Amino acid sequence: MRLTVRHAIAVPALLAACGTAPRVEIVEAVPVATIGTEQEWALVVRVHNPKDAQLVLDGWTLDAGGRRIEWVATRTVPPREMIQESLPVVLPASVGAWSVRGELSYVAPGRLNDILFDSGFSRPSVSFAGTPPIKAAGDAPAPTAVDGTMPDIKPPSR
Repeated sequence: MRLTVRHAIAVPALLAACGTAPRVEIVEAVPVATIGTEQEWALVVRVHNPKDAQLVLDGWTLDAGGRRIEWVATRTVPPREMIQESLPVVLPASVGAWSVRGELSYVAPGRLNDILFDSGFSRPSVSFAGTPPIKAAGDAPAPTAVDGTMPDIKPPSR
């Protein structure tokens, strides 16, 4: 059998489709600090791993309050468990309630999936959306950035 471009595209898609995708749940948004005309929020989300293997998270892409934010995910979710993440979101201080749409990319379990992910053939992701309940200031969990830096804020692409 000859390997064609169609096979090269179909095989990673089928492998990524095998199994159950993780589930992302928006929990709340907590104001952290006001800096000039900007308000920093901690967007708290939960990631549920329904698989029998650990789940390596790769990255977050958020559209919140009209701003696009990309954030590196540096966590692994144990098999059949849930973790809670606190993602920093910076919006104009004048924004009250806001909604968020996002995508979490991850590495599907298995050695072949690792290879396909590293080579760029398979980049599985799961989408989520909602309006986070606003909590009182001071209740925010610490942001999960490894180096403590703010995320890259980009204007929304239209």
